[in-house]
Amino acid sequence: MRRSSRSGFTLIELMIVVGIIGILVVVLVAVLFNAMSKGEIAKAQDFVSNVIPSALSKWQDETGKDNNTYPASPSITDGGSYWQGNAELYEELVEKPKKAGKDPYVKDDQYVLGEEGGKKVFLDPWQKFYIYRNYSQKKSASGKTPKYTGRRYNENTYDIISRGPDGELYELNGENDDIYNGME
Repeated sequence: MRRSSRSGFTLIELMIVVGIIGILVVVLVAVLFNAMSKGEIAKAQDFVSNVIPSALSKWQDETGKDNNTYPASPSITDGGSYWQGNAELYEELVEKPKKAGKDPYVKDDQYVLGEEGGKKVFLDPWQKFYIYRNYSQKKSASGKTPKYTGRRYNENTYDIISRGPDGELYELNGENDDIYNGME
């Protein structure tokens, strides 16, 4: 009797190839998600370390303010009104110059626009508003000296903070992934 010679793959060979392809896809997806996460962190870091300090420097020069003067933050206490400082910063760096017929200090392609409490704010890559607090101001708009007893990243100047990928500010348990100006 003669055996017929057939060419082709056995079921086991096909399953091995499909398994290898599946493993490669899982590894590729994990690498892509990691790269996307690092990219978002880099965007937030650039905003707080380069975009805002550069805009504040231009704002100081054009408004005749000294190097230790920053836009006011109406509420610098810990609590639910963190967005108010961001709204005031947006007003000073974007809205007021546009109303005066000038270029804004922060260009449209350098930030994501959001809204909080009916006011425009800067958003981080995770769609949360940045927190802005000015610690150098002597008196608030109401004439009172602001008091702040919470945590500060930059003593006697200002903080611009993204709460990072997890959206939590000043984590008590685990790693603090906040992204803020003055990070090394």
